[in-house]
Amino acid sequence: MFCEKCGTQLPDDAAFCTKCGASTAKGAKTTEKVEEKMPDTEVQLNVKPTFKFGYILLPSLICYIIITLMISVPFFATEEPMAGFIIMIAMLLVFAIILAIQTWIKKKQFDNYTYNFYKTKVTFRDSFLNLSEKEVKYKYIREVTMRQTFIQRWFNIGSIILFTNAETGFGNGIFINCVEDVQTVYKNIKSIIDV
Repeated sequence: MFCEKCGTQLPDDAAFCTKCGASTAKGAKTTEKVEEKMPDTEVQLNVKPTFKFGYILLPSLICYIIITLMISVPFFATEEPMAGFIIMIAMLLVFAIILAIQTWIKKKQFDNYTYNFYKTKVTFRDSFLNLSEKEVKYKYIREVTMRQTFIQRWFNIGSIILFTNAETGFGNGIFINCVEDVQTVYKNIKSIIDV
């Protein structure tokens, strides 16, 4: 074998030229294999969902108030308006306790969601009540979508979805909800994935 750069005769198993140091065809393959085996551990971007009390729990709060009114208002029309008042207060207390527990659980979940974007992959981790981990290589991502409903725009958040080639609908890709400044984060994710 001869060096392509300077023409020096080399042994057949040489990875580099002994005279000029140029990489041979075998050396290029060896370099590619080393690069492939290097671990991808440097986080390029970390995305954490933002817990917005109003956005997450407002629907539950509205439902609780409507249910309370539907059950207690008919009692006000009877001869026992005090019973309606007592039922309404009791239901509001029960719903307040449920809402407080629901808020605590959701907040803890949001604190434990982690989305890390590396050079070649994205990982998701949830470690609160259940332990859940997911890794998707960029080469399997077929579409990146950013969504922002009018309610999300009001709270300055949005969603980013990374769709994969998986054939099943369940677990197809990665869904990141409640991302603050979603348009900037979306551009940053696209710039990492499209490299």
